[in-house]
Amino acid sequence: MEIKTLHTFATVANIGTIGGASKKLNCVQSNVTTRIKALEAELGVSLFNRSRAGMALTAAGVAFLPYAQDVIQAEERARASVEAFESSVSLLRIGSMESTLAVRLPGILSSFRTENPNLRLQIKSGPTDELIEKLLLDQVDIALIGGKFKHDDLQGHALFAEEMVMISALEFETLEDLRSLPVIVFKLGCSYRDYTRRWMRMSGLAPNDVFELGTLEGILGCVASGVGVSCLPRSVVEGSQVCNLLRIHTLDDPARFIDTYAMLNPKSVRNGAVDAFLQTARTTLFAN
Repeated sequence: MEIKTLHTFATVANIGTIGGASKKLNCVQSNVTTRIKALEAELGVSLFNRSRAGMALTAAGVAFLPYAQDVIQAEERARASVEAFESSVSLLRIGSMESTLAVRLPGILSSFRTENPNLRLQIKSGPTDELIEKLLLDQVDIALIGGKFKHDDLQGHALFAEEMVMISALEFETLEDLRSLPVIVFKLGCSYRDYTRRWMRMSGLAPNDVFELGTLEGILGCVASGVGVSCLPRSVVEGSQVCNLLRIHTLDDPARFIDTYAMLNPKSVRNGAVDAFLQTARTTLFAN
């Protein structure tokens, strides 16, 4: 069963005549007739009732049409993704949490730019909720978020897991010492903020005063100075410039491992560079 034959079938079904379909497909009427007959022979059913008025779908034709259209649309999307990547895609827009941008993305982006030197990159950082909104509004092509985000219009691909740890200044030796300290978090909409508040409540350390900061550097600096505590991925803490001023408290919580997902919006026009980026990300992360 060939794609061209399915195109012919769907065109005849839509227009209702062999002559009209041949003009639409820019071919002679005999080719249209031959393809329809070959398809009916292959399926073993009549797809059209023929009359002087034209071609009307049989019950079998009505049942078959949506499946044929699905195959045609899938073929068009596949072709568009390749054509876009080879010829017209010049920009990949990536949305990322600050923590992922600080630790994981630099290596991935270095490899990706080496493989695709003519492709421009646009990076936007923000909390999970903000990145999801940008994805739904087609302001980014891919969003890297913490934790599985359920949305009927989006698809998620797990890339790697981050271990959440509590951090404090060196003077605080145990988790119990953190009981009265403010919790320093990103603004609302951050999945790591949600985890921190949930863990604090579960551990009996809440309620605590909450300080909201807009940058990762600000949070790490305030924690190192003893202003408060925070909960961040271990990779972020160990890779920070103030790591030697921080005490890492391992959490006794099976849920402390949070997957980072690459979220896509299937309803947006697919950027042909997205699949290449995901492949580079998986290869780079696996190598490390």
